[in-house]
Amino acid sequence: MVGINPQTWNNLGKAREFVSTYRLTFTNLWDSSNAVWRHYKGPHSYTSHVMLVDKHGNRVEQATSRFSASKFQSLVDALD
Repeated sequence: MVGINPQTWNNLGKAREFVSTYRLTFTNLWDSSNAVWRHYKGPHSYTSHVMLVDKHGNRVEQATSRFSASKFQSLVDALD
């Protein structure tokens, strides 16, 4: 799992603070150029989204920050 912080949504300091505050245990990518966000066609740089990407880099699913963990877990379980 990788979190992506688009440059227009916050700054590096705020991204680090978020990781620290919420004690994230997964990698967080600081996307200062928004290249990753644009590649996956993130809907809005100011809206939190969750994207499930397979090992080939293909987007499998996308949801707002309020997503069904059980739905995503079943999608992850179905990946090869």
